[in-house]
Amino acid sequence: MSPTFVLFGVAHLLTLALIAAVAILMPLVVRRYAPALLRPLALTLAGLLLAQEIADVIRQLDRFGPSVELLPLHLCTLAVFVTAGMLVMANQRLFELAYFWALAGTTQALATPDLYQSFPDPAYLFFFAGHGLVIVGVAYGALALGLRPYPMSILRVALTTLLLAVAALGVNLWLGTNFLYLMAKPAGASLLDWLGPWPWYWLGLAAVALVSMLVLYVPYLVTDLHAGRGHASRRDRGADGALRRH
Repeated sequence: MSPTFVLFGVAHLLTLALIAAVAILMPLVVRRYAPALLRPLALTLAGLLLAQEIADVIRQLDRFGPSVELLPLHLCTLAVFVTAGMLVMANQRLFELAYFWALAGTTQALATPDLYQSFPDPAYLFFFAGHGLVIVGVAYGALALGLRPYPMSILRVALTTLLLAVAALGVNLWLGTNFLYLMAKPAGASLLDWLGPWPWYWLGLAAVALVSMLVLYVPYLVTDLHAGRGHASRRDRGADGALRRH
């Protein structure tokens, strides 16, 4: 029998630490010491994302047989494809989707996974490989490729996510599925436990998603404000560094 997953147990915490370390260190090291590898490594990460997703689907088909639950309508599954596309094309619009979906959604899945098996069960390995590679890919897009969100990104991602939720709800009602957890909360502990009963937690989930996107944009807002002040300061000084008179 596979060991039972323990939330924030040793295996869980070590896995989270490994994902965080790779996500932060790899793009910074490559950008500084091996810039020639920026593009090849982006393609490699995209390939790994797609390869693990295909392998996981094959594993589940072999173990459980065909199922409508394998349709790519879970947010984290969509984040895999969006992140892979972003890495291949270095695409700004795909990056903003991946950025907000990954840091607002995939991180929640990593922190409170809907998982019963622990390391080294294949279900555990595939779950954290898929979700972890999304985080690594987004960090690579930001830190190595220089992609970033903009103020309008929040509106575009919010509308895209809303349209996705409407489509997923239609599929859930048609097929009896639970994509985006719109029909029921995860069996394990999750943020949804704090947002009230069904269907009222939809409102709480929408509010949390919006607040999360605003918070995730704050680092870029601060950077832009600081850069704007720096530009204004340089503009107000003459070539010799003396303050210009207006």
